[in-house]
Amino acid sequence: MAAPEPAEGFLAIDSSSAQAGVALLSGGRVASLAWNAGRSHTVSLLPQVHRLLDLHEKPVSALGGIAVALGPGAFTGLRVGLSLAKGLSFALDLPLVGVSTLEATALPFLAADRLVVATVAAGRGRLAWASYERGPDGLPRPVAPPRNATLPEMLDALARLERRCLIVGELPADIDRSTSILPDAEVIPALLGLRRPEAILALALPMFGTDLANAPGPLEPIYLGRDG
Repeated sequence: MAAPEPAEGFLAIDSSSAQAGVALLSGGRVASLAWNAGRSHTVSLLPQVHRLLDLHEKPVSALGGIAVALGPGAFTGLRVGLSLAKGLSFALDLPLVGVSTLEATALPFLAADRLVVATVAAGRGRLAWASYERGPDGLPRPVAPPRNATLPEMLDALARLERRCLIVGELPADIDRSTSILPDAEVIPALLGLRRPEAILALALPMFGTDLANAPGPLEPIYLGRDG
């Protein structure tokens, strides 16, 4: 499979949770759509891809690569997004790149002086989370591996790290009260801290044209078992 040319369009798909999104890089510009898909990814995802491409007059045949969020996240949503990404990759003979949903959540908030704790809803009141610091390349570098935990379990683990941290992503409404045990923690409000599909593109672009751009078959969603 040939490496994509820089002028070609790149499409990103994120169906990791109820908060879904798609992004398009074309002609040096990025456009995106984000919406609350609930549990209707099967119904809403493909129409939103077509809507984004139509709004920017980009035929699907002009795409040069596909990026997809691999999770962790919701079982069904991840399957829907990955199936669509694989289908487009196979049908159009395009390189396909998968990226971590948690890394995409953390990316816009990375700073040299603090950890970024990225979260995504894991169902049944639980969170998938991981902590990152800014690497030399400006990309997320894991500090603690992804986990599936309750909010108190996550906060206990962060307290043991004894690091200044910024908590972002999909969080319970009572998070501010719960973080009282972390004096060096700051919580980004939910509307500001939700991940954006543009971050999927930003993580994926360096991988196109490399061995990390997979044939459609090997990519699988990331699922996490419960801590403990």
